[in-house]
Amino acid sequence: MASIFADLGVHISAISSESEKVQRPKRNAFVFITTDPESSKVAVEDLRKLEGVKEVYLSHGAYDIIAKVSGESLDHLRESVIKQIKNLSSINSTLTLMLV
Repeated sequence: MASIFADLGVHISAISSESEKVQRPKRNAFVFITTDPESSKVAVEDLRKLEGVKEVYLSHGAYDIIAKVSGESLDHLRESVIKQIKNLSSINSTLTLMLV
């Protein structure tokens, strides 16, 4: 009987160590950004330097720039990445759409 539990213990520890290796998927959001016309290129350069920013596009229309951002969780996106973007002096306003 002890042998059965020993084998079971090995199996359980193997499962838990495998589950620790599984990483939670990153959360993503698109940030629609307005800038002054003369600041848009500076804003793109500033955005590309931020850690959570994965893609940056200049656009025409209601928004000047669209950025795809990524973070560990929705809270991380909200607290870290989005605050960094809003604090850039080259950016006037943002609209963030979180992907679920």
